[in-house]
Amino acid sequence: MSRAVWVVVSAVCVGVLAGCSGSPDEPAGLSATPTTAVEPSPTPTPTPSSEVQDQSDAELGIVFTDVPVMTGDEADVYNTLATLEKEYWRTLTSNTVSPAYSVIASAEIQARMQQAATSNANDLGQIGGVLHTSVGNVVVTGDTAQGSACEDFSAATFADKDGTYTPDEAGFNKRLSSFTLGRVPGEDRWIVLTTVAGDPC
Repeated sequence: MSRAVWVVVSAVCVGVLAGCSGSPDEPAGLSATPTTAVEPSPTPTPTPSSEVQDQSDAELGIVFTDVPVMTGDEADVYNTLATLEKEYWRTLTSNTVSPAYSVIASAEIQARMQQAATSNANDLGQIGGVLHTSVGNVVVTGDTAQGSACEDFSAATFADKDGTYTPDEAGFNKRLSSFTLGRVPGEDRWIVLTTVAGDPC
């Protein structure tokens, strides 16, 4: 069974098929890291809306749960993180980096997603099913922000050239990903600077 690399700006988590276990020294195979634009069909980049948008997409296989009511910067940060989650899932299920990453994520996240998509494609990785995610803990302080997403892969499917795996076998346990964001100078939008996959949620 291959192992996937889940790396996000300034943090490295290694797990099967882009999952996350605590040790960056485990062998890498299928990967799930944020990266630069390739050319799948992207979702639009978040634009300031002053209210939260539910970005659930049945065709893509992503469901946002516990969608909060927020306004202003908090809503814009939420929408940016929800877009990142959606494009992360699009990248994992297509093995092609979503072009949206070039607008919503730092260069380091983009590079790591490209590595993940390439590794998964090379190992004939196939990720599908449904990702349930809940974005929360949004805190805005001036031009910086924080947030998190509880990612539940229990309804997702995993396979590579060696076989099929349960979410647990693939290293995709229910986990909390934490993010830092910055406001883009001179523009009314946010960019995700770092992301770390951490403890179960």
